[in-house]
Order: sequence, then structure tokens, then C-alpha cells
Amino acid sequence: MEIQLYGNECAMKYDINMRIYLHQLIIKLGRKLNLRQIIISTAEVYLTRFFVRVSIREINIYLLVTTCIYIACKMEESPQHIRTILSEARNCWPEFIPNDLTKLAEFEFYLIEELNCYMVVHHPYNSILEVVNVLKDGDMSSRLEVSPEELQTCWSIMNDSYITDLHLLFPPHIIATGTLYLTLVLGADVRKSVNNISSTQNPRIEAFVNFLAASNIDLDEVIETIQELLTLYDAWNSYDEMYVKNGLHQMLLNMNR
Repeated sequence: MEIQLYGNECAMKYDINMRIYLHQLIIKLGRKLNLRQIIISTAEVYLTRFFVRVSIREINIYLLVTTCIYIACKMEESPQHIRTILSEARNCWPEFIPNDLTKLAEFEFYLIEELNCYMVVHHPYNSILEVVNVLKDGDMSSRLEVSPEELQTCWSIMNDSYITDLHLLFPPHIIATGTLYLTLVLGADVRKSVNNISSTQNPRIEAFVNFLAASNIDLDEVIETIQELLTLYDAWNSYDEMYVKNGLHQMLLNMNR
């Protein structure tokens, strides 16, 4: 999805750079509230679903992020008081979060309506554990031991994958499989290694490929997942936060005139 925004010689797009910026906003508020990762990830899916139907030009981004977090806390059975959510959001973005509880409550109903009450989210975190266990107990040609460090890298990549539309397109096991492949190929520092994929044969990668060949996993979907993640990390290397932030703030100021 790409939306062109014009204003004072500044052009903004709802593109990968905006997605990265929104991802960082959700993480910032989530950490302020000491939320579990699953809540942050659920909030990101709500945000992505919302933008399938609503233009970025129509809403206050910061209030949207706050509302996604608020609803995700409820859905993941870790409810936060609305005053706590609003207070922390105002501490993060005082110029864009109104000191009015009703605004957040109204946006909650608006968001739920736009999502057609479709609030269930299935995450790949359990799927990666299942794949790792199957690999550990596989036959000789596909047996593979995934280290705790590699599993942690998989989790990090999965967290980043919520920037993309992957969780709207594919089931959790596809995303989990794609992140494990990237981990095995690129190692721990995925962002820096994204342009240095080696074609050298690796027995561990061969074992993983044998596992994929023997499974019923849709390889086309796994390949598409991997390509989407590679595109994300390539774009992230040239991400300019200040450009996005300044353009977004200019847009919000124009909305309030």
C-alpha cells in the first residue's frame, strides 16, 4: 500500500519507511507500559489491518497507536487502565495526544468498527518452537539442532516481520519457517548481512531444505515471506527517521488547521 501525501514541498508516503516509524512508536509505548511482546505484536496487526481500510490522512497516528495498544492489552488478557495508557502516551507525544479520555474511548469503537470486530490474531511464536522440535527429532537427512541464540534471532526477525503485511497474508507456520531460514543463512546480524547471502553449501541449510521438501509447507509462500523480509531489511538500512517524523508532524499540523 502506498499513499502519496503533499504539503509544503514535502512528500510523504505510507510505505516501508512509514511502517518502520509506526513500528517504533508501538514499541516505544509498549516498553513504557512494560508490556509483553505478544501484546505489542497484536497491536501491530491491528494497525496494519486498519490501514487496509483507512487512509493515513484521515487520522491522528499517535492516537491510533495508543488505541491499538489499549485494545491489544484487553485481547491478550492483560488489560491496562485507560488513564494509565493515556498518561504514558502523553508522556511520549504530548503535542499529539489529547488529555481527554473520551477521545481514546471513541477511537477504540471506531477502530473495532473498521476491523469489523475481527480482533483475533494468530502469532508465529509457538510455530517456531514446533518447527524447532520437529527438526531436532527428524531423520538423519533433515535433523538439525537450533541453538538458543539462533532461536532468539528468529524471534527478533518475527518481531520485525510485523512491519510488513505478512501477518495478513500467510499463516503463522509460514512466517516462522521463513524467519528460521533467514537465521540459518544470515546469522545473528540480519540487517547488516542482508546483501551478503552466500551461495556456499552449508550442511545445516541442506538439512533444513530436506525438511521443507518432506513437509507439506507451501514453499512458494515461504519464499515470498523471505523475499518480503529481505526487502524490509534492505530498506531499513537507508531508513531516515527524521524525514518521516517531520513530514508526519507537518501533515498532522495541517489536519488541525
